[in-house]
Amino acid sequence: MTATGPQHAADTMPRVRRLIGAVAVAFLLWSGLLTPPALAQDTAVSLRLVSQSPWVEQYERSRLHIELLAFNGGSTTLRHLELDVSFGEHIATQDAYDAMLTTTPTTFIATDAKDVAGEIAPGDTTSIQMNVDLESIGELDQVDSQVYPVLIQLVSEQTAVASLLTPVIYLVHEPVAPMLSTTWVDLSAPIAFGADGTLVDSSFPASIAEGGALRAPLDAIEAATGGRHPHGSLDLVLDPLLITQARDLQDGYRSSDGTDVPDTDPTAQGAAKFLTRLATATSHPSTLETIAQPYAEAVLPAMLNSEPDLEAELRSEREAGQIIVESLGQTPAEGPRSTPSVARPVDGRLSDDALSWLSAEGSNIVLGNADTVDRTPYQGIYAPSPIVPMPSGTMVLPDPSTQALFSRTDLFSDPVRAAQIVLGELAVIWKQQPAPTDPTQRGIVIAPPSTLPPDLWRPLLTRLTDAPFLDPVTATQLVQKIVPDPSYANPEAPLASQDTSLFSPEYAASIDATTRSIEAYASMLPDGDQVPTDLRRRLLLATAAPYLLDESAGQPWITSVQDTTQGAFAAVAPGPPPGSDAGNISNITLTSRQGTIPIQMGDPGATPLHVIVQLQSTSFTFAAPGAARGNPQDVVLTRPGQVVPFDVVAQGSGQNPIDVVVRAPNGTEIARTRITVRSTAVNRIALFVTLGAALGLVALYGRRWVRRRRKAVT
Repeated sequence: MTATGPQHAADTMPRVRRLIGAVAVAFLLWSGLLTPPALAQDTAVSLRLVSQSPWVEQYERSRLHIELLAFNGGSTTLRHLELDVSFGEHIATQDAYDAMLTTTPTTFIATDAKDVAGEIAPGDTTSIQMNVDLESIGELDQVDSQVYPVLIQLVSEQTAVASLLTPVIYLVHEPVAPMLSTTWVDLSAPIAFGADGTLVDSSFPASIAEGGALRAPLDAIEAATGGRHPHGSLDLVLDPLLITQARDLQDGYRSSDGTDVPDTDPTAQGAAKFLTRLATATSHPSTLETIAQPYAEAVLPAMLNSEPDLEAELRSEREAGQIIVESLGQTPAEGPRSTPSVARPVDGRLSDDALSWLSAEGSNIVLGNADTVDRTPYQGIYAPSPIVPMPSGTMVLPDPSTQALFSRTDLFSDPVRAAQIVLGELAVIWKQQPAPTDPTQRGIVIAPPSTLPPDLWRPLLTRLTDAPFLDPVTATQLVQKIVPDPSYANPEAPLASQDTSLFSPEYAASIDATTRSIEAYASMLPDGDQVPTDLRRRLLLATAAPYLLDESAGQPWITSVQDTTQGAFAAVAPGPPPGSDAGNISNITLTSRQGTIPIQMGDPGATPLHVIVQLQSTSFTFAAPGAARGNPQDVVLTRPGQVVPFDVVAQGSGQNPIDVVVRAPNGTEIARTRITVRSTAVNRIALFVTLGAALGLVALYGRRWVRRRRKAVT
């Protein structure tokens, strides 16, 4: 029905005012006098983006949609409200874009305005939505795609009381050559459990619960790469400790105050949901490339720089990390769950030795930091190429300008705006050379830090995987596809700095010795026993990066392992044998030259322990190895006080020492005890010699006696 009368007049008047206003704006633009309204002194009023069209496509639907929350933190009610959207000149260079973020433009080429109904009382928040048809704004470039700085202002009684600046990406044509892009996300867990098994970081359960610092990026990753219609590809750098600690929570745990938390607790159930989501996300290797970190995320150079070096432990950490990530679920048919050929050193800390070690271990793609290699001499007018050749592979580096945005913590209070600012930077980089000639390919790498606010992950990853001017690929695909222009390609270059961190010799030696103890203990246990695996992982935690600065904090992990292994070694050490003098292990008596020495072993506990027991002495001979009571003897201890008998032959009477040596099956000596054996048997050779000497003396004496008798008769 067509409006008539007063109602029609009421509907018509705003249109007339807008038309007059548009004419006035056009005149001001022509005269160069258009500037945004002056900001009021009451800065307690704020605007926050709830949503913004990440880009606007002229060839689809040319409307820019904006939704904001306006908060009145002042003491005065805001009346006669208006929302102004002002467009500045398009941004052509990264320098100009960076300048926009620090200096608000003062002149604009176009402005659209909307009256906002109602008022905003002190302490209230109001949602405001606005749509702007970019195709209808003649001042915008309708021939070429551009990035524009847009100032959004809330005006009350003709005075701007709040504003924010955001980039608007206007795509006039569908991008014919999207720029290759790789984004990796680092999910890293703190050490949440102590060496005694109690939860010491109370924030960890919340971090993996819905909306938490670790759950939010995971949910965003799953939304972008999962489902029937994934948005794009990403890389996930996954800390295995995150998985094991989530499992510890899921199974029930003990809190730092000594409370036993059951598996039915909400924190335990939250951990179970987190693990399910993680398993689902990593089960799509075609869109999510997972890189397993070494267990405990040790610093590679520190492990190799220490004396003695901890290369064996580092290799164990890498293997453990791979196993734990693979344990998330059945490996899908389309590919492996994790990619060992790609490595991400912890915090990007590298050295030449670390690069050589990674290459030897099969990692030919290394994810570094933006400043791992100095690329500025080869940058030219474009953003630097994201790949740098290495002697045996390729280094992949994030874009310096984009990474710098993540250090702008002032942006984090408005997550949607922060995500849009990152996307705007990438759009400017793409615009530098939107359609390169084949086979040259341009690429960009983004590595959002794990410290981003939880609310920022979803809008950020959605933009990075959906943007039509970006072609999201995995790191492996980037290296395979990119062919940089020789004019700004990076040659093989040295590291900007060498990481020289290391553990003290005492600390490294303690870890090394404890590793050997674990291997000895493992050889004593039945096949398949999981205790050695647990001990290895507990010891590996002593190599975590925080302990480089505080070794005393890492010592409890070493001590807890040593307590277990040394306790097991001491438990199977020989005890007092049956029939020994006063129960003293050091004294045994043999009443004949041949006899049996019973060696009574200790208590192996509930698990049978395999040991090798050997007697060592130069005063006794022993039955041959392999005989029923030979020396040494391969023994499985199944009960306390189990006796291991040895057949011996004494070489003489008297007291003589025998060493009782207990070894693990891998040959490591785990116990040594000295006993004294007293033999009361007569030595036949000695007896014959003695009797021969006695008979000789008797014969000599008899001969002399006969001679004396003859002399006496004469």
